[in-house]
Amino acid sequence: MKKEKSLSLVALIRPLGNSIKEIKEEAGQVALKGTKVQAVAGNIKRQNRRKKINKDKSDWKPGDIKVITAASRTAGREEKWGLVLMGGGARALAHIGVLEALLDNDLVPPVITGTSMGAIIGGLFAAGYFPPELEKLGGQLSYGRLAGLRRARIPIPDKLVDYLMLESYQKRLLRRMGVKQGDPLGEHLRELVNDVLIEELPIRFGCNAVDLVSGQEVNFTSGPLHQALRASMAFPFVIEPARFSGRLLVDGGLLNNCPVRLARELGASRVFVPDVHRPLKKMAMAHFDSAFIMVHRLVQVVLADSTESKLPEADLIININPDVDTFDFTRIRKIVNLGKKITLQNIEAVRELAGSPAG
Repeated sequence: MKKEKSLSLVALIRPLGNSIKEIKEEAGQVALKGTKVQAVAGNIKRQNRRKKINKDKSDWKPGDIKVITAASRTAGREEKWGLVLMGGGARALAHIGVLEALLDNDLVPPVITGTSMGAIIGGLFAAGYFPPELEKLGGQLSYGRLAGLRRARIPIPDKLVDYLMLESYQKRLLRRMGVKQGDPLGEHLRELVNDVLIEELPIRFGCNAVDLVSGQEVNFTSGPLHQALRASMAFPFVIEPARFSGRLLVDGGLLNNCPVRLARELGASRVFVPDVHRPLKKMAMAHFDSAFIMVHRLVQVVLADSTESKLPEADLIININPDVDTFDFTRIRKIVNLGKKITLQNIEAVRELAGSPAG
């Protein structure tokens, strides 16, 4: 019998990323030809992308990954492990280093779930962006504008919250005046992943958000990836809620900053969580000098609880705890290096969880 050729997940991820980049280049050329042409081209691009993803497997060169194969995506074939990436703003950029360490050791999780910044990193990785590219995108992934405020030495979060509240008021005023406002963040995410669907990803991926209309957690395991990421990262008072399908969606971390159960629902029997959250510390009474500070503190309390109450559900937790503020995107390299360093120190535990033999 002819031995079936296995296909590594890396071999699947890489062409998807390349396909998205080609589509973005094509879109830039088509944009000059008008919206009608763009609509036709969009359908053609989707068809071409799917052909590329499903093309003859003999074109790929397995070997980057020794254990995890494409067959592992099919439920019930074998036990799978999952990687859960929590939110945390700049602190969550440590997840890039985690992924880099895993790739260096031939470990690609068949299942990834995440929330907020963790969803962004996990989703982009599943769509073909590798750690070096993610690091370059680091300053743009979420609060790039806030990084500029940080360099200008404007205090965070004290003055930041007041500033954001004022900006939010100005946007509401513009809407009342009939001035249309776009969604630059949503548009940027769509530029990064085009119109790829979550169910098309070679890695099983899921992320969450909170619907303010129903008050419930919403899990995204299918549909447009860019919409799911936009909803998951809408940090309260910083990024406006995502609005679609009759929902008003904000950061999933408010209810569940560590979506372990979602990873299990996607087929992971064992779950690994890199812990980047910072335990809540007491604040001096004198610091509560405005309603905005109180609201910001309330968000911190909710996020801390939604992390610490979910962590015990994981099978393996490694504590990374970057020493940076949530909004400080000025030390990306340091954060990424820390994530990689701590993961490498614990790589044998991850390998055991993944059921992979030592390299």
